[in-house]
Amino acid sequence: MPGQTGPRAAERTLEVLELVADAAGPVSAKALARSLGCALSTVYTLLTPLTERGYLVRADGGYVLGYRVPALHRSFQKQTGLDEGVVGLLTWLQRATRASANYVAFQGNGLVIADVRTVAAQGAERPRLGVGIDPRSHAYAHGKIALAAASPAARRRYLEELGLRRFTPYTIASVTRLDEELRRVRRLGFAQDVEEAQPGLACLAAPVLGAGGTVVGCVALSVRPDELRANRSSLIDAVRRAAQKAAQVDHR
Repeated sequence: MPGQTGPRAAERTLEVLELVADAAGPVSAKALARSLGCALSTVYTLLTPLTERGYLVRADGGYVLGYRVPALHRSFQKQTGLDEGVVGLLTWLQRATRASANYVAFQGNGLVIADVRTVAAQGAERPRLGVGIDPRSHAYAHGKIALAAASPAARRRYLEELGLRRFTPYTIASVTRLDEELRRVRRLGFAQDVEEAQPGLACLAAPVLGAGGTVVGCVALSVRPDELRANRSSLIDAVRRAAQKAAQVDHR
């Protein structure tokens, strides 16, 4: 493409794919050109390999994700061992606790959320989980598991780049307090948050260990704060058992 070759062209192609993936509906080539700040002809050049390979398809009003994207996700699930066994485990945990149950997979330096599975309790509040590096990691129980297991360098990068934002009056916004909390998580083998990330929501999480004792993810559940206070011991036991069972799933 004119003026763009090699890594830059690949980067722009991925930007197109991400823009379409993030959109609520079809995205036109003109809208992509505006977002990328490039010529319409360049956008069509970027779209050609994506559509030919099935990563995008042309729909009324623009482009949407194509059939190859679900295939990639299935391959990801096979490589990480996140198969139907995890869904069955979460279903057991949800029924045992009557709480929403999640499996959160970590990747890279341990602070990247790679995949989230949820079995929700009817009418229950759920954490706002997303993939990537979450700026709310210090506030959620699953994020505390990730931070507690991450290397000191990775934790420093999190603090320097994202900081300790306060989401509710209960959010830990002090490095000293966070260090104390993470030491507690490592000592006890579970993490909790009570309205630290979302008002009216409490979460518990326990680490899932892969080969060599590496934390590859965690099992978490979310309940109302009063339910956590009333049933804390039994909920902690349940999430720990679920994490131990999850460790038996084939995490490649």
